Amino acid sequence: MNSNLKETTPTILIVDDNPNNIKIVALILRSLKYKIVIATNGEQAIDLVEQTKPDLILLDVMMPKMDGFEACKIIKSKEENESTPIIFITALNDSESLVKGFQAGGVDYITKPFNKDELVSRVKTHLDLKQTRDSLERTTQHLSELNALKDKMFSVIGHDLRSPLSSVKMTLEFLSKITNSPDDPIAENINIMLKTTDEVFGLLENLLGWAKSQSGNLNISKEEIQISDLINSVYLLNKGNLELKKISFKTDVEDSDTVFADLSTIKVVLRNLVSNAIKFTPESGTITVSASKKEGKMQICVADTGIGISEEDLPKILNPNTHHTTYGTNREAGSGLGLNLCKDFVEKNGGTIWVESEQGKGSTFCIELDGV
Repeated sequence: MNSNLKETTPTILIVDDNPNNIKIVALILRSLKYKIVIATNGEQAIDLVEQTKPDLILLDVMMPKMDGFEACKIIKSKEENESTPIIFITALNDSESLVKGFQAGGVDYITKPFNKDELVSRVKTHLDLKQTRDSLERTTQHLSELNALKDKMFSVIGHDLRSPLSSVKMTLEFLSKITNSPDDPIAENINIMLKTTDEVFGLLENLLGWAKSQSGNLNISKEEIQISDLINSVYLLNKGNLELKKISFKTDVEDSDTVFADLSTIKVVLRNLVSNAIKFTPESGTITVSASKKEGKMQICVADTGIGISEEDLPKILNPNTHHTTYGTNREAGSGLGLNLCKDFVEKNGGTIWVESEQGKGSTFCIELDGV
């Protein structure tokens, strides 16, 4: 029981060389169930702060040897006492003394002779403020620890899962090429595993990208990028799924087309847009990636001949506050994270993204970035 009282009952240190003042203040505050600690000079107050860790200090200004201003400065010079409120007890009410008190580290003052209601009100106010600050500090510390744990978890995922998953993906792609008979049940199972592995790999990449962006550790380093090289790289990443669904992949890009952007994030954007197009395009459909320059800006569009998006769902697609996900034409699963990540990465590159679609006729996702 005593342990609980120590944890929940605020401790107030009263510092005054006048026993009558101490008696009056102590009687008033004890009636409020506060724990009272008493010091009669500045040196004793400094020692008691170390020993008792008070929640609030009532500090007399005029004391022999060491006045309240000096004692306050010494107490506040230690980091552990920075959040401890100090209220000066003073008969001085000139503005110069009050300013001196605030400069020393005080938060308030009470004038003599004491007004009970004023004393109680000021003490309660500053104790409440301290409790709120302490609570916020604990919450901030807890959130900081959770954030560090999250970063560590994503780091482990990135290093320990990406490499073996990539190896599995490449092995399945190889097996898919040497067992390509449509009547072979093994080939069918390999293709199913390859599709699932691609989905998991894409989700892993998106999770890592999203986590990096949300943590504020995303470094945007813009450079001149040749769009044809970028598209070819994205095509190779998605080649297996394009072949599985027999989708034609076309490009309408000039060798001279370049964009000024961060390579890694824009590559994630195009990978997601092409992956999405594959997901919602039926077998034997077509995906076309094009680039065009307009007024110093470069537009890159990914158009498909897929199932399109309904008029009702279109506003949800690039809305970060709406979680929207549907199955692809071959029941491919989605997390709803990819397009949100695209919007985030494009905007971090100073660009814009939009979609045009008609249900049953396909969709076109476009991004606009700085040209070179």
